[in-house]
Amino acid sequence: MSSVSTLGPQNAPQPVPAARDDAPRRLLGFRRAALLELALFFGAALAFDALLSGSLLGGTRFDGVQPHPFWIPVLLLSVQYGTGEGVLAAIAATLALRLGNMPEQLISQDFYQYLYAVSREPILWLVAAVLFGELRMRQLREREELRAGMELARKEAETIARSYRQLKTVKESLETRVAGQLRTVFTLYQAAKSIDKLDEGEIMLGVADLIRTVMKPEKFSLFLLNNDVLESVTNDGWDDEDSYARWFDANSPVFETVVGRQRFLCVARPEDERILQGEGLLAGPLLSEDTGAVVGMVKIESLGFMDLSVNSVENFRILCEWIGTALAKARQYREAADQRVTTEDGALYTSDYIGRQAAFLGHLGKRLGFETTMVTIKPSGMARLSPHQRHEVAAAIGKAVRESLRDTDLAGDFGHNGMVYGVVLPGTAVEQARVVANKLETAVRAALPRPLAGVRIEFTAERVGEG
Repeated sequence: MSSVSTLGPQNAPQPVPAARDDAPRRLLGFRRAALLELALFFGAALAFDALLSGSLLGGTRFDGVQPHPFWIPVLLLSVQYGTGEGVLAAIAATLALRLGNMPEQLISQDFYQYLYAVSREPILWLVAAVLFGELRMRQLREREELRAGMELARKEAETIARSYRQLKTVKESLETRVAGQLRTVFTLYQAAKSIDKLDEGEIMLGVADLIRTVMKPEKFSLFLLNNDVLESVTNDGWDDEDSYARWFDANSPVFETVVGRQRFLCVARPEDERILQGEGLLAGPLLSEDTGAVVGMVKIESLGFMDLSVNSVENFRILCEWIGTALAKARQYREAADQRVTTEDGALYTSDYIGRQAAFLGHLGKRLGFETTMVTIKPSGMARLSPHQRHEVAAAIGKAVRESLRDTDLAGDFGHNGMVYGVVLPGTAVEQARVVANKLETAVRAALPRPLAGVRIEFTAERVGEG
């Protein structure tokens, strides 16, 4: 494995290796330990030779002793330290042996024989020093190469481990971010479902959660358009010390810009900052995407510094359109429901229709001389029932009316969110209406499902126009 390809470009300069702490100390290119060992050995050897001969420089320097004692430093230093120290030991041994101790040439020897006899030991020392020293040097070089390889492998392992830790940190951060985004998407989906309703009251309950999920504001408010005035209906996070306006009329700059021009305001723009006049950081119209009508305004008074960005402004724009479209659809549904004759399931007449018919029959009865009475059916504890159970109660009342009453009798939902029902009885006196009420109660009880048999229902009869 190449460290260059792993750690940097191939043409990058290689760092100079730092000096090792365990590098041997040297003097004149030789190890100090080798010089000290040479000095101690030859000092002791020459002292011992002088002691044997009784003269300081008159000894034979162990000449003629085989093997010669001076082989010891030559071999030891060559094997231990290498060629340089081995050659130095050979030179030192030669000087210690021959300096001032040259033997006399024998008569039987010629010059070459004498020269061989004198230089034989030094030449052998030198050859041994070079031979064993080079073997040691090769071993030292191989050891340095192995050490360098191990150091390189250690650095590469550290680099890989460090890269792995960094990658692990990035992975964990990414997993946390993805998990957070999934939670945010799920939370946003849940909040969006809360305004996917056809009732304005239910939408208003879910708007606050949706704004908190998308914008994460510290303070915000919701305004609805009532004629020519923006009236505050929700103020979240406001303190007693806050003096934000709770309504804006048609003459205010905020109303003129948000409602009249249908423009979004952001405090980051100097012009918008002058229009807001300290009323908040963001303001946008609740604009119906279908009709283009403005139904209100959302205003963010306080937001975290890191939460105000280009993306958050765009999210705020989408949020306002989302809420505006939901409210506009709810209003359209309410207006359409006001014109309905029967309820959604077709079992009962709507409260507006039954009210108009009861009033008409009451006036007609006074003119033609017949009475119109009404039986009011008021279940108790309907707020504690689920929408499905309330629907079952309404269906039971409708079934009982259809099976028990005449074709001219009108049964309807008297409003109050499905809490009051009634039957209009044209041409029926109050006494007869009470009998009808008892008959109707029996039919309703029989039509109720078993789990709802215990629901308390009050039946009252009265003349139309007197209640």
